[in-house]
Amino acid sequence: MVKVAPLPPSLPSKAFMKLTGSLCKQQAGLYTQLRTGHAPLNKHLFRFKCSDTPNCLQCGDSTPETVHHFLFICQRYNRERFILERAVGRKVYHAAYLLAHPGAKAHLLRYINKTTRLKMTFGEVYHTYLTRS
Repeated sequence: MVKVAPLPPSLPSKAFMKLTGSLCKQQAGLYTQLRTGHAPLNKHLFRFKCSDTPNCLQCGDSTPETVHHFLFICQRYNRERFILERAVGRKVYHAAYLLAHPGAKAHLLRYINKTTRLKMTFGEVYHTYLTRS
């Protein structure tokens, strides 16, 4: 029998629990996947042979579709990113703020919903404070 070491009691952190405490299971799972880089984007899916390429289909053959690319770089989502920047400010380009600050939570979920990139996996990802428009 293999002995497995227990997880440290600090995982997940209190800050993360507070951040995701008001979210449904689906939304909390999405946050976890974005923060760990295991979101269902091509670079991650390619590792498991669930995608034909690790690259972004919008940006070309040499640009891996990572969480960072999806949130900050992909040209396809410039309009949605502009709306996110108007709501959050220049802090929108700091992953630590966008993925960890409670003030960015609703706006990030709106951005993800508007891009429709993760809709097949997560469906609609509205935050409870957002209207479904």
